[in-house]
Amino acid sequence: MQKQWMNRSILSLSIGLAMIGVNVYAAEDNATDANSQITAAPSAIEGTTDPVAAESRAQVEAPLTNDNNPNTDSAVVNTINERSDSTAASTGSTPAPDTTTTNAASETPSMVPENKAAGVLQQKADDASTKSNLEEVFTRSEQQYSLSKRGSYSATYDIDYTYYRDSRLDLALSDSSSTLTRLRIEEDAQHTITNTFTFQYGLLDNLTLTASLPLVAKSDNLKDETTAGLGDLSFGARWEPFPLKAGRLPLILFGSLSTKTGDSPYEIDATRGLSTGKGYYSIGGGASTRKFIDPVVLFASGSVSYGLKESGLDQRRGERTLDEFDPGISGGIAFGFAYSFNYDVSLTMSYQQSFSTNSEFRFTSGEVSTPADQTSASLGFSLGVRVSPKTIVNGSVGFGLTEDAPDVSLGLSFPLDFLGFGRETR
Repeated sequence: MQKQWMNRSILSLSIGLAMIGVNVYAAEDNATDANSQITAAPSAIEGTTDPVAAESRAQVEAPLTNDNNPNTDSAVVNTINERSDSTAASTGSTPAPDTTTTNAASETPSMVPENKAAGVLQQKADDASTKSNLEEVFTRSEQQYSLSKRGSYSATYDIDYTYYRDSRLDLALSDSSSTLTRLRIEEDAQHTITNTFTFQYGLLDNLTLTASLPLVAKSDNLKDETTAGLGDLSFGARWEPFPLKAGRLPLILFGSLSTKTGDSPYEIDATRGLSTGKGYYSIGGGASTRKFIDPVVLFASGSVSYGLKESGLDQRRGERTLDEFDPGISGGIAFGFAYSFNYDVSLTMSYQQSFSTNSEFRFTSGEVSTPADQTSASLGFSLGVRVSPKTIVNGSVGFGLTEDAPDVSLGLSFPLDFLGFGRETR
């Protein structure tokens, strides 16, 4: 009886151990299937750029890393990676990266290739810059600060308007005494429009020749007269003696010859006529320089001119007859700055002051009149606007600061390249 009981106990123990083994084997199969599904999930998402799929992939891979889940057995993770590699090899796809060392979020491929993106963002050789644009706009409005390339030529049209208003005293004294016989206050207003065509040619890279043809129209309210005609032709040259060098300011020397082709103020009827020129020949010269400090350019210039004496005039002035006129010496200075707002618009502000001295009037009676030295100063603003890739228009406005300067002056300048008067060389 006791022996039968022992046999039954052994049989029951054997059946129990067998059932435990079946359960363990089933659990291992379920774990294997789960690992296969987890490994297949990244392979299905691999290579896509869909952000939702990328996020799902990150969520699937995150529990497999020891950093995100410290309780994960490293042996299980290695097994999963090995099975993923073998699966990728059998399907011919790219194996998933090792998630133990790579963050899943950084594996999403970029829509723009890295080398192409860098090329797009880099500045091209033909791209405009603020400095190059400012230099081009500035030199178009202030030509005496620049030169033309050898063999190139251009033409520019300028229209300028000036307005003078002044109060004059008309006095008369008795010949026998100092008694005042006449006192009148006359209001004078004069309008002048000057159309100037300027041509320049690059004889050498450091030598530019210029010529100007002015057409003048005037109106005087006091004399109730108007006139129009040719002004004084002028010729000039700009020369840069030293090549550009880093750390040294550029220096441009310029000279000019002005003719008396316009109507002379010393040959017309002084009581009624209007002149379109200054009435004498003059030669002059000067120097200019500039300094670019992006986005600003500073500039300055100085000039001096000497007028040649005119004789044999025979102009009636009151009770006297003018015989000779000596213009003397005149000159001026200018300085200012230009600022670039953007690639298309730049503003220039300048101060100009001129003077004349040592002039003399000689009459047939032997009398010599020496007028006081004159000084005129003005403040000007110029706006340069690029209206096309090769055309820049400059508009200017000026205000007189002394009695001898125009009260108001307006100007407009643009190149005549669209008419065929221009050629550039590089």
